[in-house]
Amino acid sequence: MAHLRGGVILEENQGYVIRRTILFDNKCGFVLGEDPKAPNPYVTWQFNEQDGHRDYFWGHYHNEPDMAERDLHNRAEDYQRRYHVFEVEQAPDKETYKYYSTQRPIDMGTYPKSYFNRPVHMDIYFNRQQVQGEAFQAWGAITYAQPLTEQEMRDYELRPSRENLDIRRQMDAQAQVVGKWEDAHHAPEQKRLTWFYPDFGSYVVKEYVTPEQLSIRARGVERQAAAKAHKQEKGKQPIAEQLKAAQREAQEHQGPEAPKKKAPDRGER
Repeated sequence: MAHLRGGVILEENQGYVIRRTILFDNKCGFVLGEDPKAPNPYVTWQFNEQDGHRDYFWGHYHNEPDMAERDLHNRAEDYQRRYHVFEVEQAPDKETYKYYSTQRPIDMGTYPKSYFNRPVHMDIYFNRQQVQGEAFQAWGAITYAQPLTEQEMRDYELRPSRENLDIRRQMDAQAQVVGKWEDAHHAPEQKRLTWFYPDFGSYVVKEYVTPEQLSIRARGVERQAAAKAHKQEKGKQPIAEQLKAAQREAQEHQGPEAPKKKAPDRGER
């Protein structure tokens, strides 16, 4: 299963994040996965690829990362000798990914430290301070060569930088949604979060706008669009169906029936 975060694909299988991949020209290959919480934290799988989807099988599970890495290369070399295939060169990711420690000073045990995705740089602040261009404060920043998973960010309460590739792409996509909404609703310039860039024919986020502000506006636009679509779909229903739906809604919102008063026994008079 692949998780797409704003353009950065984090491939996962059975809870293991794919850290290494060796792909051959016959669309087969081997991967190394990591799940620190699993009984065996490392695994290598063989896979077949078809129409962009990979089927993983024949897993070898390991407790040590170096053993898993050796197993990955041994399996790949053996397969290459047997089937005379060539390894497909995959372009290295030159991007780096920065994450801010917002809840505590950076120290041992306060950030993810995968054997296959170790920090490449740290900026440790003397005190908790406001991060430029962001809507939060932090004790420092940690830079990785690969993006962290959503779970890693949650576990260590880290916030991604708006300059990360995945966040930039996410904001670009949200800007198109928000910009069209702002145009359609004639939003005043001082309240707009985007402006139209004619050279590229797309909307751009204003410099002072934070990812949080843009996300809130984008979610609001999506909710409005969903509500409008639901209303239009509801209006297409036959009159009889609309009456039944209205009756059901009325019953759902009706309070509990009041208990009936017990009539006096006239025989006791």
